[in-house]
Amino acid sequence: MLQLVKNQRTHETEVPELPERISALWSVELLYGKHPAFSTSTYCVKLTTKLEGNASKCYLVIDLRDRFEEFLRELNIFGVMEKADFHKVIDYVTQLKIKGVFRRVANLLDVIEGTAENSEGYELFDVVSEAIINDLDSYPTISSDQYKHGSSAGVILDTEQYITKYGENAVGITTEALIEILELESSSTRNVRLTEITRSWKELGLLLKLSKQSRLQEPVKPWISSKDVKRFYILKIDAIAQE
Repeated sequence: MLQLVKNQRTHETEVPELPERISALWSVELLYGKHPAFSTSTYCVKLTTKLEGNASKCYLVIDLRDRFEEFLRELNIFGVMEKADFHKVIDYVTQLKIKGVFRRVANLLDVIEGTAENSEGYELFDVVSEAIINDLDSYPTISSDQYKHGSSAGVILDTEQYITKYGENAVGITTEALIEILELESSSTRNVRLTEITRSWKELGLLLKLSKQSRLQEPVKPWISSKDVKRFYILKIDAIAQE
C-alpha cells in the first residue's frame, strides 16, 4: 500500500489548532517528502475548502511567503481566504512543522500536480473492492431482506428503485467496514483520513453521491420489508456481477 495511506508523526505531541473561523472553511494538512527541486526532503501544505466541490491546492511551504499574493488569489477561486487568515494559516503550518505533525508522501511533486491522489484513490478502491468480493456474505442484497445492522458490512442495491437511481452493481458499505478494510488508525485523524479517501473516490467517479447534503454517505433503505433508513457509502463494483 502507498506511503500516503498512513498518517505519521515524528513524535507524539499536541496538535496545534486553527482559529475556528478558518477551520470552519478549510482543512489544512502538512505533507513531507521528496521534491525534485531539492536534494533533501521538504514540506508542502494541502489546503482543502469545505465549501461546495471540496477542491484543494498544495503549495511548497518554502514558497508560502514569497508567493503569498499569488497563492491567496488561487485559494479564493474555489474557497474563501482573507489575507489576515492566510497569514494565520502560515503560522499554523510553521507550528505543525516545528512539532513534527505531518504525513509522509513519496513524491511531493505528484501531490502538488494531483497525480498522487488519483493513483492512491484507485489503489485504495481496489483494496476495498477486493475485500467486498471476498466477503460477499457480509453484503446481502436488499431484496433478500437479510441485512443485519451492526453485523452486515453493507448491502447490495439490487432493487429496481436503486438500480434506477445508481445503476447496476452498486454496493452500500458502512463507515465501520471501510475503516476496518483500510486499516485506519483509531485516532483523532481517522475521520479526516476517511473523508480524504472517499472524497477522492467521488472526484474519480468511483463513489456515487446524488443527495444534495454535504456528507458523502447516501440514505438507503437496506430492508425490503422496512422503511428504516441507514447511511452508506455507495460504490460501483462491476465485479459483483460475476460472482
